[in-house]
Amino acid sequence: MISKIKFLNYFLFFMIIIQSCSFDDNTIEYQEQLVVFASINAGFPVFDTVFVSRTAEVGESVDSEDLYIEDANVKLINMADSSELNFYSVGNGRYYPVDLSMQNIDSVASYWLNYIISSGTTYRLVVSHDGDSVIAQTSVPEKIVISPIDMPDYECPDGSSEPVSTVNVNNLDNLTFEQMALLYQNPLQYIESNNINVDSLKFRIGDCYTKSFASLPLFAVDFNEDDYNTIQIISYALESDKVDLEPYDDINQNGIYDEGEQFSDRNRNGIRDSCYINLIYSDEKGLFDNDSLEYNRLSDIWKNPLKRGSVDGTWKGNSPYRNNPWLWNADTAPSPIMWLYFDYYGHYMMTYKSTSDSYFNYFRGDPVGQNIYLLPDSNFEGGLGVFYSSSSSSFIVKIIQPNS
Repeated sequence: MISKIKFLNYFLFFMIIIQSCSFDDNTIEYQEQLVVFASINAGFPVFDTVFVSRTAEVGESVDSEDLYIEDANVKLINMADSSELNFYSVGNGRYYPVDLSMQNIDSVASYWLNYIISSGTTYRLVVSHDGDSVIAQTSVPEKIVISPIDMPDYECPDGSSEPVSTVNVNNLDNLTFEQMALLYQNPLQYIESNNINVDSLKFRIGDCYTKSFASLPLFAVDFNEDDYNTIQIISYALESDKVDLEPYDDINQNGIYDEGEQFSDRNRNGIRDSCYINLIYSDEKGLFDNDSLEYNRLSDIWKNPLKRGSVDGTWKGNSPYRNNPWLWNADTAPSPIMWLYFDYYGHYMMTYKSTSDSYFNYFRGDPVGQNIYLLPDSNFEGGLGVFYSSSSSSFIVKIIQPNS
């Protein structure tokens, strides 16, 4: 009798477990929705396009281009003063706040360039199409505050120590939007003509400097990490497109390339011709620096492999290059800035960008998009996508060759 009671108890317990683990397999009826992606950045007009499309059913046979929506109404509203900014279709589902009917720069400036995004302000984006509307809001983060910081000496793998440099990370702090626009148009000329104080750092190759992601930092930056969920670091080489002849081994030290002298055949065509001279690149034969033999291989491991240009009948065919700009995420402060951030010699604009909660919430569940069954957390009411904001601080630093 006791065994029967025990069996009954086990059975009831088992059924309870089964019931609690049951799945709701009811079919969800598909409903077409608008999909919107948009972002704004404090201190600037709206530079990014608003992307508008629609969803597609799993079994629907449709090209992605056919999902773009070209006749939506798109409007940005400043919730503090109710000022509005309208967007206009520029094709491929993208909308920009410049009407092509604006024939002169004055009308563009008065309407678009004067609509500057403000830190600490909430903005609403409204997108309407065929009677459907989606709405999202974002509160623009306060400006991220960055500062230089002294770091202790770095211990190299061989037991020696190297000092970590301290650089000026506030040399662009007082620039207005108009001044920043001039800087972007011609960075080197603006830096020189306005006497901007730019620190230079030598890029050295070897076990202590380029062995891993934890190698000697060139410098470090401190920031107010407790105020933000997500911090992005953007390194943008301002002289990545500088062109000159491929470097060579000047055996007789006459300063002129002579027939028979070895050169770095970067595009592998057997001819000494042009190349992107500022690319931080290790010649595959190690002609000029034995320490650099492993540099390309290590770069390919810790970053994406070198890209090469498509054949077009010029020196650019098969010429190596790397992505520019490059985006990184920072988790804690201070952030060490090591060799991985730099792919070219010359001036860099380094930008620290804080993003709104809507950006963090959208990407936190699956930041690299590997789970196709996980739907990101959209902040659009009645639709999908994300509308987020950011605030940034930038500075200029120069990366130079070790023999400079």
